[in-house]
Amino acid sequence: MARRTSGGGAAGRRREDPATGPVAPPPPQQRGAPDEYAGTDRLADEQELLEGADLVEGDEGASFTVLERQTCFNLLNTRDIGRVAFTIEGDAAPTVLPVNYALVDGGIVFRSTLAGAIMRHARGYAAFQVDSLDEESREGWSVLASGPCQWIRDAGELARVPQGRLPRPWAEGERDQVLKITPGRLSGRRISRR
Repeated sequence: MARRTSGGGAAGRRREDPATGPVAPPPPQQRGAPDEYAGTDRLADEQELLEGADLVEGDEGASFTVLERQTCFNLLNTRDIGRVAFTIEGDAAPTVLPVNYALVDGGIVFRSTLAGAIMRHARGYAAFQVDSLDEESREGWSVLASGPCQWIRDAGELARVPQGRLPRPWAEGERDQVLKITPGRLSGRRISRR
């Protein structure tokens, strides 16, 4: 019979770095989606949806509006919290994180930590969503922007961000790195009651 050791074997032990001391093991890798979820099949014409499956009847008086690009920018400028969406290599689904942001010269500007997930994985291309929803009246709007996400390191470009324009992040810790998403695609939707 094999003898058990405390700490769960090699997976439970911390490695030692001679210069800095204990090193935490890397986080586990996320598994990909199984093939059974690779896509969904369309119902054949003779099949029926189950009762109550995503059907809403009798919702009179609602109007759905696709928003113009400038209206989307105007709405982005009314909020200061949005969600950055980006893909981490090897993950089956996008990562979506909330950030405090400001709209500066047509770019969505926000702060991050140097070691944060956004800094490591969002640079290159990202999506950004902002919305305002009223559950009681069932009205609201949503704006989705996507485009290049760049780390602003140039002192001249940082100086062009107006003093005090970037909101203070809600999360604790130093967030001294500035990133900017330049919207290439910008779309918005509004649902309102007549």
